[in-house]
Amino acid sequence: MGPADNAFDVPEPPPVLVPVPAVRVFDLHSRRVVCGAAGSGWRFDLRADDPVDRDGAMLVPVISEADYYRAVDGDGDAYGTLVHADEVWVQRADPNPAPSTPPPGYLIDRLSDPDAPPVRRPLAASDVPDLMGRRVWYWTGREFRDDFRCVSEPFETSGDFCVRVAEEAGWYRWQRTGRPPKPVDAFIQHLWTQ
Repeated sequence: MGPADNAFDVPEPPPVLVPVPAVRVFDLHSRRVVCGAAGSGWRFDLRADDPVDRDGAMLVPVISEADYYRAVDGDGDAYGTLVHADEVWVQRADPNPAPSTPPPGYLIDRLSDPDAPPVRRPLAASDVPDLMGRRVWYWTGREFRDDFRCVSEPFETSGDFCVRVAEEAGWYRWQRTGRPPKPVDAFIQHLWTQ
């Protein structure tokens, strides 16, 4: 199956994802989050639920994305780990992103504060090696979708460069059941890594 979108339609890059403290976000249900603490490190590919109060402490139920999609599929219950709200950040699109994204490989431009959750800047898939398994923004139907994973490396077809992608729910289902997802061939210029 070939791409349905126009190869010449190349949009501006998708938004930068900035971490916002969970205590400043009204609705946490199903949101992508980052967990960690200064001096420890940071974990991505997590989902949150609405906070609970335990003995005056605000705790956020957090589960892996694999467990999240298992629960969405109705394939069992997902039990979250309760994490102190001050160790949870919600990934939010930045309405005022920096004008440019440093290309991969320029170390000095990629330096960050190890004691704060990192900002996730979209990188053009054509600039990123080892795409298989990565979550990507996919420009399709004249809008960005952020729920796709690469299931191939780049390849050429009819003079276009493509990457095969699958919806993230199908990608996680494939991990769980062994049943492959239905991929689509996406023009590489329509993909950015997250």
